Amino acid sequence: MLENEPEMAVTGAGIPARLARTDPRWSVAEFAELTGVPASTLRYWDDQGLVPADRMSTGHRRYGPDHQARVEVVKMCQALGATIDDIRLILDTSDPNQRAEYARRTLPEVMAKIATLQTAATVLQHLIQCEHRDPAGCSRWIRSLLDGEHTEK
Repeated sequence: MLENEPEMAVTGAGIPARLARTDPRWSVAEFAELTGVPASTLRYWDDQGLVPADRMSTGHRRYGPDHQARVEVVKMCQALGATIDDIRLILDTSDPNQRAEYARRTLPEVMAKIATLQTAATVLQHLIQCEHRDPAGCSRWIRSLLDGEHTEK
């Protein structure tokens, strides 16, 4: 790194300047830093076939830009509660009908989670400006919201 180069300089692609290369292939440690996924997790995902690393002749793992997209999909799937088999299906099946069936089965659960999070956001927005001295008054409003009976005042 150059003396006057900021430590956290980032390229247009969102890659820290010190990890940017003409041939962007990163070691597992560098890729872990780049993606925020622990190296041990990347190794596990590689072993499970979720994010299969390229291998050097020495056997060392190398990751490139295409791997970044797979990591983001795996992270999203995990946030949805998908199993490893579900993630494999999403990433690797050659049958679009299998992916569509998974999506049809999973979408209602995701929409329910979104609704719950929207309710939570509404409650938090209210709490930011709530001036109730008596928490009971505020809790009645929150309870009505959670029960689906609340109308905006």
